[in-house]
Amino acid sequence: MTYQLICSNHGYFIYQQEQQNIIALQQQAHILKQQHDSMVRRILQLRHNPKALENLVHERLGYVYPNEYILMMPDEKTQAKESK
Repeated sequence: MTYQLICSNHGYFIYQQEQQNIIALQQQAHILKQQHDSMVRRILQLRHNPKALENLVHERLGYVYPNEYILMMPDEKTQAKESK
């Protein structure tokens, strides 16, 4: 009877493993919820703040105003390859 309580498919060891799995999944769900909340805030910011959208377009797409210039610097990796 004791063996069944501890070592069976529904025993104490299996229960402990399942508890650890539940805790790990809860932690993962918490992290994903934080990421989701952060993304929702960012989306709302981009929808309602034209300056935020403008900054994003500048950074990601490299758009510039007619009176602006882009100065592109080579990477360190590129410079190291050219010097060899």
